[in-house]
Amino acid sequence: MQLRAVLIGLFAMAGIVVAAGLPLRVISHNIRYAATSRETNERPWADRRPGLINQLKTSIANAPSASAVIIIGLQEVLDAQLSDIKSGLGSPWTHIGFGRDDGAKSGEYNPILYRTDVLRLVYSEQKWLSPTPDQVSYGWGAGSRRVVVIGVFEHIATGTRFMHANTHLDNVSSQARSEGIKVAVARIQAVQAQYGPLGVTLTGDFNSDPSGDAYGTLASTGYLTEMWNSGATRLGTNQLTYTGFSTTAISRIDFVWFGPASENRYLASQFEFLTDYVDGIFISDHRAVVADLTLL
Repeated sequence: MQLRAVLIGLFAMAGIVVAAGLPLRVISHNIRYAATSRETNERPWADRRPGLINQLKTSIANAPSASAVIIIGLQEVLDAQLSDIKSGLGSPWTHIGFGRDDGAKSGEYNPILYRTDVLRLVYSEQKWLSPTPDQVSYGWGAGSRRVVVIGVFEHIATGTRFMHANTHLDNVSSQARSEGIKVAVARIQAVQAQYGPLGVTLTGDFNSDPSGDAYGTLASTGYLTEMWNSGATRLGTNQLTYTGFSTTAISRIDFVWFGPASENRYLASQFEFLTDYVDGIFISDHRAVVADLTLL
C-alpha cells in the first residue's frame, strides 16, 4: 500500500531502524527446447547444457546478498531438460509445473524452480491460457498450448510469504497473447484473494516487445511494474533478450514484472540481460533476465 511506503520513508528519516526486508533474485530464461531440427548456429542440448547450467549456478552464487532468495522461471523446458537442470543445480532444488500438452510430462514446461531448504511451498497451480483454463487446451488461435504456473512460497527462516508466476505466451496469435496474459493476471488475482495480500513477481517470454500486444495489455492494467520501467539500475550493455542464435540481438520479449504496483511491496535495485553466448556456444536463442529486488 502507499501508506506502507510512506511509513517506511518517515521511519528512515527519523532514524528509526526498519527491517531490511527479504532480498530476492528473480531469473527468467527461455532455454530453447531440445530441438531435433535445429536453426543456424544452434547446437544440440547436450552441447548447450553445461554452459546454461553453469550460468544459472553463477547467477545463484553471485546474488548481491548472501541471504537472497532465488526464484527461477524457465520456458520451453522439456522433461529431460528439466531433469538435467535440477541435477546440475543440486538436491535442494525442485520445481512446480507440468508439461503443457497433458498436464504431466508431455510438451514444454514453464517450471518455477526453488530451494526446498529455503522456501516452503504453500500453494501451486497450473492453468491453461484459454477460455477453459482448468483443462488441457488451446486458446484463441494459439499455435501451441500455453500455461501459467503460480506458486505461493513461505520463507522458512522468516515466515515471509510471496507469490511468483511464470508464463510463455504464444508466438502465432496476437489475440492468444493478449487474452492469455489476461487469464494469467486473473489467476494471480484469484490466488491473491485466497492467500494475500502478497508481493507478486512474474517472469516470462511474452513473444511481445514493449510496443506489442501482450506487453501493452498487461501494462494497461497498472497491476504490475516491469523492471525496465522501475527505476532500477540496468547492468551490462545488453538491451535485448531474443537473439535467434546470433550475436546481433533482435528484440526484448523476456521480462520480470513485480507488484501489485499500488502497494509498493518491492524495492527494485538492479537487473541484467546475460549473454547467451558462452565458451563459443549459444546456450539458447534468448538471454536470461536477472533481477534483484527486496520484498519490504
